[in-house]
Amino acid sequence: MRFGMWGTPARGTPRWAVICAWATPASVVPSGIWRTLVGLGVPLGWSREHLQLENIPGSGTAYVLGLTVLSISAAALTLGLVYPWGERVPGRLPALGGRRIPTWVPVLLAVTGAAAVSTLVVLSVVNWSQVSGFADRPYSGWALLMLACYLPAVLWPPLLLTVTCGYLRRRIGSRHA
Repeated sequence: MRFGMWGTPARGTPRWAVICAWATPASVVPSGIWRTLVGLGVPLGWSREHLQLENIPGSGTAYVLGLTVLSISAAALTLGLVYPWGERVPGRLPALGGRRIPTWVPVLLAVTGAAAVSTLVVLSVVNWSQVSGFADRPYSGWALLMLACYLPAVLWPPLLLTVTCGYLRRRIGSRHA
């Protein structure tokens, strides 16, 4: 199973882990599209007052665009758990290049990341009426579209943990084989 420039998954990686790894950044893209459009000034049902409150256009634009790039990039790091490039330091880096990455490093980072994102998801769900911009009309078409864009991101932590378990099983198993 090859995925273009990503190459072939690391030896022993189960197909389900590759699917979950690709689903992780895909789960974040819809909310990123929503944020980007709003950040670029497309109101998507938000009032002028709410856009001004969020400082869009202005520093709020930089914030939402930066958040989008950061979240999709962080979710895409999950791919390193299924591809060989996530197991060795790139050869072009001085001193460490070509060395195998200790198994515990990506596992610790993934579990910490999943915990952090889970916290953000819970806080967003609990405070949805304040963060959505639709407190006054939570069942409008725009509010439901925004919810549909953000709902897939709830999958990010469980997908990341699932891929991490597959990575851990594969890496520990390869040591004992």
